[in-house]
Amino acid sequence: MVRSGSARIATRRCLCTTNLMSTLINTQNPTRDVGLQHLEQVKGKLGRQYTAKRNFDYGAGHHNSVTNLSPWIRHRLLLEEEAVKAALSVHGYSRAEKFIQEVFWRTYWKGWLEMRPQVWRDFTVARDAELKTWQNDSGYLSAISGETGIECFDSWTRELKKENYLHNHARMWFASIWIFTLRLPWVLGANFFLQHLLDGDPASNTLSWRWVAGIQTRGKTYLARSENIAKYSQGRFDPKGQLATTARPIDAPLPPTPSVLKFDTHSILDKPSLLLVTDDDMGLETANLPSTNLVGIVSINTARTRTPHGIGNEVADFIDNALDAAVDDYAVKHQLSVYRIQPNDGGALLKLANQLSAQQVIGLQIPIGPGKDAITDMMQELLSHKIVYSKIVRPWDQVCWPYAKAGFFRFRSSIPSMLGALSLN
Repeated sequence: MVRSGSARIATRRCLCTTNLMSTLINTQNPTRDVGLQHLEQVKGKLGRQYTAKRNFDYGAGHHNSVTNLSPWIRHRLLLEEEAVKAALSVHGYSRAEKFIQEVFWRTYWKGWLEMRPQVWRDFTVARDAELKTWQNDSGYLSAISGETGIECFDSWTRELKKENYLHNHARMWFASIWIFTLRLPWVLGANFFLQHLLDGDPASNTLSWRWVAGIQTRGKTYLARSENIAKYSQGRFDPKGQLATTARPIDAPLPPTPSVLKFDTHSILDKPSLLLVTDDDMGLETANLPSTNLVGIVSINTARTRTPHGIGNEVADFIDNALDAAVDDYAVKHQLSVYRIQPNDGGALLKLANQLSAQQVIGLQIPIGPGKDAITDMMQELLSHKIVYSKIVRPWDQVCWPYAKAGFFRFRSSIPSMLGALSLN
């Protein structure tokens, strides 16, 4: 457990941001301010330009057809509603509809998984078993090293490991080649993405891989075709004759029936409280947090628990610096001390609460995934000692997640209703 001071904040603030596009994925400066500046810069192209060009992958360092906002939105340094509001303010709904739908895709995946947590648990069990089985397999090792001989796939592997980002279209092609051409377990591909993506999200990542494999939408697979890759990479790649020509769905159980979505929030009591912040939601400035009776901030970085092999160094740096910036800034503003706890340090949170005479822990909702897995035991231990854990649920999640009971197209038809409920229409 480490207590922070203010000297490091001054050092971090010396980092310059002269070129916004190059600093967008600068792992040393992943602050909300940088994300807001970038949103302001790109909002003018979130209408027809985005609709026309979003499917084109121009290669590493040239992803100008998309927004590059996903690492910020993934960790809620920017909110979904802020991105949607920016698009609406310039383009209106009809011209920005495609961008808005893409924002809601992530929300749909989150809500879908919240109502079916067993899917996440099944993924982790299968992944861990397959990692043991395939860890020395030459085909698997060639794939994660970018040495398959399929030029486009190997290029995307290198880009993923170096840039920690792939265009969404390339992610689909990559997953399809991994599953149907290389015949590798989809759970290992999903794990590889979680390890290296700056915007790696348990719901979006896991369920998208399931969709490509024909598990998510029963019997519907995604097959990467050489002509499609050639078209949307503008001729950079043309893997004619190298890819599978059929994509037979992976055999798997039907998805479970959705459970009733319960947010299990407790009223925030007027008692001495610890504020808990994790890497799943660092947006302290945009949350409705209590301003009184806080005795400290506890920061728990669960990012390295996302895969059994940890995460890439650049991903770790991004999240470390983003979380430090968020909690340190909030602590200075509200004159609070910050305490950092490791997610595997079972009794540390309870010990800290007792040390500070905290009778309540307040935290932003942690969605299904490794972050929630990492702190579940801590929360149970608090409750067993009659220390209340009160969760704050974002209005976006509370409004939108319940709509994710079935397929995306039914969810999509409700987007105007969701926007109305959030006063964004």
